[in-house]
Amino acid sequence: MWLATFRDHLLPAHLLHRQGTVTITHCALLWWILCSCWSLTRATSQKFYPTVTTQYGKLRGLRVPVPSEVLRPVDQYLGVPYAAPPLGEKRFMPPDQPSSWSGIKNATHFMPVCPQNIHNTVPEIMMPIWFTYNLDTVATYIQDQSEDCLYLNIYAPTDDGEGNDLVDIRDSEARPVMVYIHGGSYMEGTGNMMDGSVLASYGNVVVVTLNYRIGILGFLSTGDQAAKGNYGLLDQIQALRWISKNIGYFGGDPSRITVFGSGIGASCVSLLTLSHHSEGLFHRAIIQSGSALSSWAVNYQPVKYTRMLAERVGCNVLDTVDMVSCLQKKSAKELVEQDIQAARYRVAFGPVIDGDVIPDDPEILMEQGEFLNYDIMLGVNQGEGLRFVENVMDLEDGVSGSDFDFAVSDFVDSLYGYPEGKDTLRETIKFMYTDWADKDNPETRRKTLVALFTDHQWVEPSVVTADLHARYGSPTYFYAFYHHCQSLMKPVWSDSAHGDEVPYVFGIPMVGPTDLFPCNFSRNDIMLSAVVMTYWTNFAKSGDPNKPVPQDTKFIHTKANRFEEVAWSKYDPYDQLYLHIGLKPRIRDHYRATKVAFWKHLVPHLYNLHDMFHYSSTTTKVTPLDPTQSNGKRPGGTGRPPLSTAHSSGEGGREMGPLIMPNPRDYSTELSVTIAVGASLLFLNVLAFAALYYRKDKRSRQDTSQQPSPQRESKGNNASHTTTVDETLSSQQRNQCEALHNPLHVSPSLDYTLSQRRSPDDIPLMTPNNITMIPNSLMGLSNMSPYSTFPAGYSSAGLPSTHSTTRV
Repeated sequence: MWLATFRDHLLPAHLLHRQGTVTITHCALLWWILCSCWSLTRATSQKFYPTVTTQYGKLRGLRVPVPSEVLRPVDQYLGVPYAAPPLGEKRFMPPDQPSSWSGIKNATHFMPVCPQNIHNTVPEIMMPIWFTYNLDTVATYIQDQSEDCLYLNIYAPTDDGEGNDLVDIRDSEARPVMVYIHGGSYMEGTGNMMDGSVLASYGNVVVVTLNYRIGILGFLSTGDQAAKGNYGLLDQIQALRWISKNIGYFGGDPSRITVFGSGIGASCVSLLTLSHHSEGLFHRAIIQSGSALSSWAVNYQPVKYTRMLAERVGCNVLDTVDMVSCLQKKSAKELVEQDIQAARYRVAFGPVIDGDVIPDDPEILMEQGEFLNYDIMLGVNQGEGLRFVENVMDLEDGVSGSDFDFAVSDFVDSLYGYPEGKDTLRETIKFMYTDWADKDNPETRRKTLVALFTDHQWVEPSVVTADLHARYGSPTYFYAFYHHCQSLMKPVWSDSAHGDEVPYVFGIPMVGPTDLFPCNFSRNDIMLSAVVMTYWTNFAKSGDPNKPVPQDTKFIHTKANRFEEVAWSKYDPYDQLYLHIGLKPRIRDHYRATKVAFWKHLVPHLYNLHDMFHYSSTTTKVTPLDPTQSNGKRPGGTGRPPLSTAHSSGEGGREMGPLIMPNPRDYSTELSVTIAVGASLLFLNVLAFAALYYRKDKRSRQDTSQQPSPQRESKGNNASHTTTVDETLSSQQRNQCEALHNPLHVSPSLDYTLSQRRSPDDIPLMTPNNITMIPNSLMGLSNMSPYSTFPAGYSSAGLPSTHSTTRV
């Protein structure tokens, strides 16, 4: 019957009068043509719209060609839900598992970004240079906002097309996975801005970008169980949990997951390596221009800014449970529009030490070896501090002497306590960051001022992180990035600034300028981008940036690039080898060692020096020692400089004793500077001697006194774990022991770097010991463990049942 119908409607009339065999033959031929067309259309649809089945349902993606002769097409799956929408009462709560769906979900376009407001006062000093110079363009990426924003994007390379034929790991079909944590300032940003197609195709890896809650909605904390904070970090952990369970369906290898990020994203990555909630969810970390030890990485005074927000929106009630309930009823727009600014070099809403996700101060966790189970690659850019300086003054013609003095004074006033010792610190910093061979040149002052902020905010925290990670032999690689693209928006005199490495990591030079990176990319830029992507993806594949793929960019230049002759050596605390990434690559050692030693060792001793010489900088009288304080320290002091607060000049009510001097002129500041400079020169000589001694004796010490590594034990070995005496000693305790037997050893003040990273009025500090000590605020709450972030009813099946025995 269907054949007759087909014949009557589709065959020409003159054929109907021929013999029946002819008619049937034509019908069969036409039917075969239609079936072939249908099969071809279906195959084409499957090719350009690939479908993947996950644990939650089917996803339809989009196959996208990459505009380069050497790159294969990439399958993109955009807007994939990794958690349930954190709406209503789930605001300020840990994320839940996503719901399953029936049918096929389209994953061909981005989903909304998390609520944010870049029209408020943006903390530009800690944001990437390409972000702050392109705010109008950035605004186009964040127009579509919603609290329903917990989505990720997957870029999976295909085998279609000619592409490149680089040597690669072929031991399995599954590809390594690289998960990008976007930066900003904990207040702005989205993973949607970074297209992972070029990195995925060139490096033969699966790239994942994601959105996580930021700002008030991601990090508000009341300091107790009402709202513990760190929801943005918990979102990242939930995304990693989803990826580890489902990435295999996209061709990814769940046993080779690398997390990487730049700036604030790097701080998040650094914090994830210290959290037991992340154990087993990833295996390597790339930390670009950031660290958990930076002054802006952790918020030490969350309650202050939470109260400030509550007062502005009409929720300033004493009971924190009622306060959070009130804030949950406010619209997201009303909350993010509140322009609440932290002190300079700090964040108003960011990760907090909650006793759970971040169980203790990051430096303490690093000393305990909490991140030794991860391979780590980290580094900094040459001129990270550009925006710190641009934000203070106009730099077109250099920096005048008065502007230099103002910038240093503002820096000291914002970050350091002990008001009576600030003059000493200011003058010492000026001395260290003055090029005495060209001290009157405004351009030279501009360069050294950028170096000051770069060293303090990025270099010293990164070097300390590398030292602590490599101390027991954990694979560590350090780099210094010395290149940037040519752009009309950036000063011609600037070096590689904060975020300048990002376009090279994502392969932007290979496909030309974009709206976020409007640079004039040259062949050298393309070559360097290929080099960087090879290092980054090699590390994701093997934990070694040198292999399995050798450096080869002859498809760009006919001649070999210089990186082919360079082997990136591992970093260790003694030789401190690092890779200089630029057009003239080389292996060097002890990156900015003098300045790192200044911030790490000498500055803490300036306060101890001040305690030895009590004086007043505004009078010819000195303050005698208080006989009621036998230890010579402030009550509750730790030996580090006190937190910077609004102290008056006459503090403690001490009596001012007379000092008879032949000249009424006040020489106290000059004396202190002379002493500080002399002490610094002596200390640097001691460091140089110690460095030579250690390098000479390195091999013998490694053979005779190898220290055991306090790495986290696997779950099965926790019961049999034994702790040696060396493992229980922190680095500070070891320094004190060494000081008793070595007269040349200068021991840093206890807990100095902790107070250095806190804000001026960070008292009381949130710690695991006091976070739950607010009984009036806990009325009406269910009985919860003080170290449990997850409320009743939350599934923690994906979390490890045990964690490190080294945790306090």
